[in-house]
Amino acid sequence: MSHKFKVGQSVRLTRDNLRTSSDATFKILALRPADGDDPHYLVKSDSERVQRIVAQSAIKRDAN
Repeated sequence: MSHKFKVGQSVRLTRDNLRTSSDATFKILALRPADGDDPHYLVKSDSERVQRIVAQSAIKRDAN
């Protein structure tokens, strides 16, 4: 499976994977290798100090 999101794109974590106090928007910083059939991304929210690696199945396109 290939990456469906691009570097610089804004995304949100799915509710099942949301571990933040707000419904934050995350920016994709880098594409990461897939774990099996699920590509991964390095993402960061302006409201957090840390970067996260998340699976493509754990994010959705930002509606804004």
